[in-house]
Amino acid sequence: MKIVRLATFLDFGGVERRLETLSHIRDEHDWVFCAINKGGTAAENIQKQGKRVVCFGLSYKIPSFATIYKLYRFFKKEKPEVVHTSGAEANFHGVLAAKLAKVPVIVSEEIGIPSQSKTAKRIFKFIYNLSDYVIGNSAPVISYLEKENGVKRKKLQQIPNPMIFQELDERPERKDEIFSIVSVSRLEPVKNIESVLRVIAQLLSEQHKIRYTIVGDGSHRFVLEALVKELNIEEYVTFAGYQSNPIPFLQAADLYVLTSFTEGFSNSLAEAMYSETPSLSTRVGAAEAIISEGENGWLVPPGDDEVLKRTLTTILTTDRETRKAIGKKGKQMIAANYSLANHAAMLMKLYQN
Repeated sequence: MKIVRLATFLDFGGVERRLETLSHIRDEHDWVFCAINKGGTAAENIQKQGKRVVCFGLSYKIPSFATIYKLYRFFKKEKPEVVHTSGAEANFHGVLAAKLAKVPVIVSEEIGIPSQSKTAKRIFKFIYNLSDYVIGNSAPVISYLEKENGVKRKKLQQIPNPMIFQELDERPERKDEIFSIVSVSRLEPVKNIESVLRVIAQLLSEQHKIRYTIVGDGSHRFVLEALVKELNIEEYVTFAGYQSNPIPFLQAADLYVLTSFTEGFSNSLAEAMYSETPSLSTRVGAAEAIISEGENGWLVPPGDDEVLKRTLTTILTTDRETRKAIGKKGKQMIAANYSLANHAAMLMKLYQN
C-alpha cells in the first residue's frame, strides 16, 4: 500500500517532529512524505530513515489553485491508496487534490485548536466532509471539530501523537542552588512565552535563584528578546535556538514549562515527561489527559500570570526528592500510552478500513 503524508512544511515544528517519528516505522508499505512548500531539518531526518521525501516548493496560501492542480497531477501519477494531510494548508489543498484524483482513502488531520473566522469554519466543514476520516490528537481538538466545523462523529478519530522511547543517559546531578526552568517551543504568540518571562522577573525580584532556557525559534523571537531586555532579566534568560535533539536541555532542567493559550498534543511536553523532567502545563489540549495535578506534574489555566506565579513558587519550595518522584511518574505515564507502535496500529486501522 502506498501512503502519502502531506504537510505544509517539512522543516521544524510539532507536525514535522511527528512525521519524523513516524518515518522510523518499518513495515511493508510505501511511505511518501511530502511538503507543499519547503523542506529542511525534518525532511533530512526522514530521508535518513530511508523514506522518500518530496518538497514541492508551492504556495501554501489558501486558496492556491495552482497548488491544487500540481498536487492532483502528483496523486494521479503516484496512485496512492491513502493520502493523509496534516494542518490547515495541507488539509485544504491536499484533500481537494486527492478527491479530484479519486484517491481511495483520504484522511485529514487537525493539529490543534485553530482560531477560525466564520468563513474559515464553513470552508473547513466542506473540506472535512470530503475526507473519509478526520483525526484529532486530543479530546479538545475532537470536540472543536465536531462543534465548530460540523464534522460527523462517525468520521472523527482521536489518535495521540507517537513517541520513540530511546534509551536516555542518566540525568546529570545538579549541585548548584540555581533552579533551572526550560521551555521547548516554536516562538509564536500562541505559545505565550511572555507569561513565563513576566513571572520569572517577579520571582527574581523576590530573590529566587532561577535560570530560564528557551529552546526553539520562530517569528516571535525578537519580541521575546525585547521583553527580556525591558524586564532587565537578560542575565537569567538564554535563547538556545532550534535544537534537533532537545533531550539534553530537558534533562539538565529542574522544570519544564508550557504556557500555550491553545494546544493539541504537545510533543515537547511528552518528551519532557519521558525525560523525567517535572512538568508544568496550561490546561490545554491533551495536557489534562496526560497530567494528574500534583502527581506527575502541574496544571494552570492559560493566560493567568497570578496562578502561574503561585504554582511556580510552590514548585520552587518543593524538595528535590519529591520533584524527582513526580518526574518518574511522568515518564511512566508517557511510556505506557504513547508508543509509535500504538500510533501506527491506529493509523493502519483507518487506512485499511
